[in-house]
Amino acid sequence: MGALGRFLMVVCSAVAAATAAAAECIDAPDLAAYQEARPEDFALGPTRSDRLGRVVAPVSINGQGPYRFIVDTGANRSVVSQALAEQLGLAQTGSGEVHSVHGVSTAPLVEVASLEYGELSLTGAAMPMLHGAVLAGEQGLLGVDGMRGRRLRMDFERNCIEIVPSSEARRLRGWATIRGELRFGHLVVIRGHINGVRVNLLIDTGSDSSLANNALRDALNARVRDNRRQIDYAIAYTAGDRVILNRAMLVQRLDIGELEVRNITAFVGDFHIFNFWGLQDEPTLLVGMDVLSQARGLAIDYGRSTVHVRPRDDLRFGSRVQN
Repeated sequence: MGALGRFLMVVCSAVAAATAAAAECIDAPDLAAYQEARPEDFALGPTRSDRLGRVVAPVSINGQGPYRFIVDTGANRSVVSQALAEQLGLAQTGSGEVHSVHGVSTAPLVEVASLEYGELSLTGAAMPMLHGAVLAGEQGLLGVDGMRGRRLRMDFERNCIEIVPSSEARRLRGWATIRGELRFGHLVVIRGHINGVRVNLLIDTGSDSSLANNALRDALNARVRDNRRQIDYAIAYTAGDRVILNRAMLVQRLDIGELEVRNITAFVGDFHIFNFWGLQDEPTLLVGMDVLSQARGLAIDYGRSTVHVRPRDDLRFGSRVQN
């Protein structure tokens, strides 16, 4: 079986407090440091996201914790697991929409007085509450709430993150820098080329796998022959139903500035998230952790709309598919 994917885009309003940020790379607590997750919170088989390099951050809620939250640059709102919400006694305040790869579902909202990462504080607000395999047994998702004007740096080798104001961020020497465009207030879109075709690239650290829209497939088919390979299938565990991904293509070479990314396995389809972002008609590739985790580090500067990648020595990396 192919890679197991989890895709989530949470749509809720987010208000960030103008407070200091955490200027150090903080490790997440050990799995043994918190209450054991329920079996239904895991997908079938050994599907823990750590093997694909998704970064887990230590997050405190209402002064308690820290708890393990997956860093998700594709989510504009943080999410709390149902198990943690029940453990903390968080009160439900209504419901809200959650957009995922498959479509739209409804999730309960719970009231959170404070959400903190290190010295970074977010104003208390209602947060979506989710359960199931989409969280891979972790206790929540850390979205890009409060990242405006800040830089988020992820160290894939140490599995930790750093958040600093853009104006105070130290230069990342030896990192490749790609200029982008900020859309929807939180989504950084960068550009690349595949065999001469210009493509939009979305950096999504909350997704295990990379996704291509039909517009990219059609554009490549006009220029590329015999570039697709068949793999069995993958399952996307979303906020709603499970989605079977059974169409894939091999992107042999992607050029992003000075970076050369080879052999990306991308699942292809008319996915809801591309329609939601208004990118269904432009060749677009959502780059997930199957590709990103092959680099040494990744930083997104939400103040300057730039993406920084710390490549490995050969400046090349590609998909890592689990079989």
